[in-house]
Amino acid sequence: MVLKNARMDKKLTQAELAEILDISLSYLKDLERFRNSPSYEVFEKVIRYFNLSADTVIYPNQNQADDTYQKIGRLLTRCDEGQLKVVLATTEALLSVGEKPSESE
Repeated sequence: MVLKNARMDKKLTQAELAEILDISLSYLKDLERFRNSPSYEVFEKVIRYFNLSADTVIYPNQNQADDTYQKIGRLLTRCDEGQLKVVLATTEALLSVGEKPSESE
């Protein structure tokens, strides 16, 4: 699912991605349907092209399986040091607020 989600995030068709990765369309379809495992070369091309963590691909059922989590991770790789500090401070501030009181309180 990681491969398909990453492809769709970039708004690529299967045919376009197969061409980019220099693999056959049927091979790509098999990869997306978990009917085949990628060679090391293809795996490396995929994680480099989509700027994915190998852990995200290998262990997709951890917290990283959430679409939002994956998108944030990919966006963070595009940030410079100053932007990362703003994201960190914002995240820490959001987490320090804790749970909101329920409306009945």
